[in-house]
Amino acid sequence: MANFQRLILLILFLCLIINNVNPYKFVESEKDAAIISRNLVKEFGIGTLVTIMNHHEKKDVRGYPFGLFDYFTDDCPSTGNPLLLLSDWQKSIQNARGNDWKASLMIRKLSNNDTFFPFAEPRLNLFGHLERVSEDEVANVQKCFLDKHPRARGWLPGGGHMFYFYRFIVHDIYFVGGFGNEHYIGYIDSELYHKVDPDGSTYINHNCNEEVEVEQVRWMNMQHP
Repeated sequence: MANFQRLILLILFLCLIINNVNPYKFVESEKDAAIISRNLVKEFGIGTLVTIMNHHEKKDVRGYPFGLFDYFTDDCPSTGNPLLLLSDWQKSIQNARGNDWKASLMIRKLSNNDTFFPFAEPRLNLFGHLERVSEDEVANVQKCFLDKHPRARGWLPGGGHMFYFYRFIVHDIYFVGGFGNEHYIGYIDSELYHKVDPDGSTYINHNCNEEVEVEQVRWMNMQHP
């Protein structure tokens, strides 16, 4: 009986393929992608800050992208402009200072679930510039940041190593929702990104087993030979 049921499911799946119907297809708009992006910025607090190696570095590495992960949190109140606690001794700050403070921040979902499939999950790259948070904002920003990252208490401004809070002002967003033909992939209008609110309503949790993962990849390869 079990073998017969598997045969029926296989036949149905083949019929979907023959008729060019994707059984895993989701309809995701640019607005959905903007909301998911804001959710990622609000929910996850570790990202990869990327800058360009400046002319003070050794010649062999000048001009190369340089990325290291850093703590961040959403702005207070939420605007989609992440807040970071960075030291003036860091390569990232030294590089940004020599390049009009330009940087990018890569953010993705993190999970310890055994069925977590990162390539099916949303991720984004924020393009923008860094601005040091003004003194009159530090107390409020500090509280928000420590609520997200209590272990960062030892790095607060005034505690040594020249740490300061920076606001990452987002100019452009590139979003990958997951596999192509299933999710939105492309640029998100920055005005739309800042306008929407992070509410979690369109956040899709792709905890899939290996069988589903294989079928998703197979479908993607068929659509993009």
